[in-house]
Amino acid sequence: MSTTDPFTVVVVGGAGGMGRHAVRAIARLGSADHIVVADLDVGRAQRLADEIGPAATATRLDATDPTAMHELFTGCDIVLNTMGPFARFGTPILRAALDAGCDYADIDDDWQSTVEALEFDDRARASGRRVIIGLGASPGTTNVCARIAAERLDEVDDLFTGWSLAAAVVEPDTRFPVQGAAAAGTHWLLQCTGTIRAWTEGAAADIAPLERIDFDFPGVGPTYAYTMGHPEAVTLPRAIAGLRRSVNLQCGPTELFDELRLVAKRFENGTITADDAAKLIDSRPAQESMSDQPALPNIWALARGRRDGRQTSVAVYPRLDLPGLMGGHTGIPLAIGVDLLRHNKITGPGVHAPETAFAPNDYFDIYSKLTIQTPTPSNPLLAIEETSDPDF
Repeated sequence: MSTTDPFTVVVVGGAGGMGRHAVRAIARLGSADHIVVADLDVGRAQRLADEIGPAATATRLDATDPTAMHELFTGCDIVLNTMGPFARFGTPILRAALDAGCDYADIDDDWQSTVEALEFDDRARASGRRVIIGLGASPGTTNVCARIAAERLDEVDDLFTGWSLAAAVVEPDTRFPVQGAAAAGTHWLLQCTGTIRAWTEGAAADIAPLERIDFDFPGVGPTYAYTMGHPEAVTLPRAIAGLRRSVNLQCGPTELFDELRLVAKRFENGTITADDAAKLIDSRPAQESMSDQPALPNIWALARGRRDGRQTSVAVYPRLDLPGLMGGHTGIPLAIGVDLLRHNKITGPGVHAPETAFAPNDYFDIYSKLTIQTPTPSNPLLAIEETSDPDF
């Protein structure tokens, strides 16, 4: 890691659907002196570097080559990893960053690789390296919202995080056409087959994916969503004392989940390959929420527990959008992390999830500078909705 300027950031998968939004936001914030757009497709990387200007350079990187990663990372300040699926790429790239003496952040949305990343905590602390895992939309912004919700209660029983499948759409970009099957389909398949890690009855547990959970959402009323493997259910119980249950939920119309459940079953039965299943998932037609399900926010957190002896539910979610649809909401938080790190607003050395990496106000102060609409007192960035019932 360099100790003097220029402050250099390497973005692995930097020309991809998430990475290029991170690169653009870093440039917009001025968080780095030098941005290295590292991608297997150096032509795409060069197009993005040309768009950014002199602060960016492009380089070809094969993320399966440890030697190439070590050579590129050495002398850089922080490595940002946007390369999914993280069950395959998360741990090797994190290890390579630490081997090269770099800080590290990623958008890891697989619970399995999150468990592996947490095992690097002692090593990161001993070497003084700062690591932030799962700094995207969900996980990422959802974790920060969950912390805000939980801190408004005296005791927290349940902590749900969730996201809408309708919002899981990458913004088309003619300069960067989609090539091959997107990693999102592979990720969904991995997190919705077999068993998934969650937190139930005050302990880690492996549960079934795609199970319906009914609940009341403040400001919306009775609704439901479906279980999915995700890092929030792994990391939040480490930060919130006394938590009884934590799950990540995906919401959308019942008909859509019936179709996706059939794809998952065909994969588990061996009648289609993982690649074929991922393509079917990625090619699903856009669907609007059906009338039987009240609309939930695109990303959100819900804490249920007690305050002043009353059963209380607190929902927290962004009201204003970042640019770029799913790519922006996932990639831009990495740029916020870089800015916080450079200004020494990260908790300290070690492996952190977003809920413990920094103060929520610091995160959303920068977030508010990047939204499409400018927040105002009458149009605030965050919604905080509460319901309280002494007989709940």
